[in-house]
Amino acid sequence: MSTDSTEEPLATLSAISDSTADQTPPVIADEYTLDLPRIPSLELPLNVSTKHSSIRKAMKMCGGIEKVKEAFKEHGPIESQNGLELYLNDGYDRDGSKNYFNEHPIIGKRVPFRDESVILKVTMPKGTLAKNNNSVKCSISSLKDSNELRVTPVTIVDNTIKFREMSDFQIKLDNVPSAKEFESSFGSLKWDNFKSFVNSVPDNDSQPQENIANLILDRSVIIPGTDFQLPPPPKLSMVGFPLLYKYKANPFAKKKKNGVTEVKGTYIKNYQLFVHDLSDKTVIPFQAHEQLLEDFEAAKKTKVYPGTKRDSKFYQSLEECLQILKELFAKRPIWVKRHLDGIVPKKVHHTIKIALALISYRFTMGPWRNTYIKFGLDPRSSVKYAQYQTEYFKIERKLLSSPLVKKNVPKPPPLVFESNTPGDIDDRFKFDGKRVPWYLMLQIDLLVGEPNIAEVFNNVQYLDKANELTGWFKELDLVKMRRIVKYELGCMVQGNYEYNKYKLKYYKTMLFVKESMVPESKNAEGGNTGVNTNTDADGDINMDVSTEGPLKAATEGADITTGDDDDDNEAITEGPDDAALENEEMDTDLNLNVPASIDEEGDDVDADEEEQDSFDIKTASFQDIIDRIARLDPKTAETMKRELKGFANEVNL
Repeated sequence: MSTDSTEEPLATLSAISDSTADQTPPVIADEYTLDLPRIPSLELPLNVSTKHSSIRKAMKMCGGIEKVKEAFKEHGPIESQNGLELYLNDGYDRDGSKNYFNEHPIIGKRVPFRDESVILKVTMPKGTLAKNNNSVKCSISSLKDSNELRVTPVTIVDNTIKFREMSDFQIKLDNVPSAKEFESSFGSLKWDNFKSFVNSVPDNDSQPQENIANLILDRSVIIPGTDFQLPPPPKLSMVGFPLLYKYKANPFAKKKKNGVTEVKGTYIKNYQLFVHDLSDKTVIPFQAHEQLLEDFEAAKKTKVYPGTKRDSKFYQSLEECLQILKELFAKRPIWVKRHLDGIVPKKVHHTIKIALALISYRFTMGPWRNTYIKFGLDPRSSVKYAQYQTEYFKIERKLLSSPLVKKNVPKPPPLVFESNTPGDIDDRFKFDGKRVPWYLMLQIDLLVGEPNIAEVFNNVQYLDKANELTGWFKELDLVKMRRIVKYELGCMVQGNYEYNKYKLKYYKTMLFVKESMVPESKNAEGGNTGVNTNTDADGDINMDVSTEGPLKAATEGADITTGDDDDDNEAITEGPDDAALENEEMDTDLNLNVPASIDEEGDDVDADEEEQDSFDIKTASFQDIIDRIARLDPKTAETMKRELKGFANEVNL
């Protein structure tokens, strides 16, 4: 910091009084051309002082000034740069010899497309910094006379090397005999040392580990480092950069219509009970968490739920929601929350998690995973609860990349909506083979509206005891239903609603979970045909087939292949839908946002709902674009819809 009072300022900072601020024309600062030298910048993860000894040491740790200059000359993408190696210690032993196993360097590379930075020289009266604890900001604010302050641009930084890698583990082998021996031979590159090293290694040594016991170690050093008798691995850290964690926005953040996002209200815990085991010893909960019951009893007396404000009327809304859920659980003891979202009124929906925690528990695994089950009810106790088991389906990613498929796949329901069946599950959640359901996490009873699945379901022979994998169903029965859903779902998303009756018949009459499990028959010569001949695509027995690769049905081109190939319109159903699971398991969050007042959420737009509204300009139709414009400017959208026939993508012009 300079204190030269005779230096002429390049620009003078002056304050404009309030009386002149409103005058026209306004005062405009003078413009200056920054015809300044350009310099490079090296940002080190070190505490480097202004002393020459500190700077020299920093340069030495980078390999010297010539290495630094070479690094600044590199161009091109970061991946192609060799970078600058920074060693966090000197890399030499006490005797001055190079230690080849001392450490691994951190690599620094040039930052591409970095904005230029201007270095300023700020001049103010001597002693000003000291009076303000060396704070430049406070020092400038403390100056009463603007003439006391001078700001001069000195240079521009246009080339920067940064170190962003993590430092690897540092290993000192200064006193390890084996490391010393290696350095004196391979490190020196002298033939006599090589020869001595080779001769010291016994031929055909059957017990090499015994030599370690005969080593003479220097016990006088503070850190002997006797544990490393072999060179350490080239790199110990699994990754060079810190892990990038998947960030999620605050689920309690609300976006107002003016675009401002804010979090209002307070947070309370819902104390939802979970069962993490399906063994015979598992005890099913009969009532809610102790603390939750205590809070609820306190709310009954005060009419204010603990942790909320009286103005929010949270307790009154909770009682109303609880009464609705009790009636729903009396009719159906096991629910999926997304189904309840359309039945519980919006005005009390913010209490649904607390209400559910008061009357139900959840499994985190098994056939009833992510459902809410009435307290005291064990779905493994009776086959009548088999219909509430959950099945997960998803559409192959490569199919969803097609604009046609995107149009046929409905958008998921908003966070809070109104069911088209009052007091019951919305029909759009059900699978009937006529439309793609709203949500691809389906309970079994939501599948039986499809005639082929109903046929399989009506002929099911339940197990004597439910298991943690297939519940009450035999695996083959579940596979039949899954394959039918998979086939029809794959057809529907591609706009095809005319199903192959032979495929459906085959799925309904499958005898084995996988085709590869069908017993192989032998041919006339006693050899193995390698082809399944028990069942064909029509479900008939002993059909004459070729011994070549796939089985070819003799009717209307039905094509069923042998082996484990499960290719039905690329709609995968065997594994769970990651998005569906993630949305359901987000409800495990024990924190619940409570609005400060009952009228607070009137003009809010839920952030989750906005995220679900995905819009791709490259694949959107003319009507999609018009609908998007109509949200912000209905009048313009109506004019465009009336006067335009369509839009053309810019790349196609």
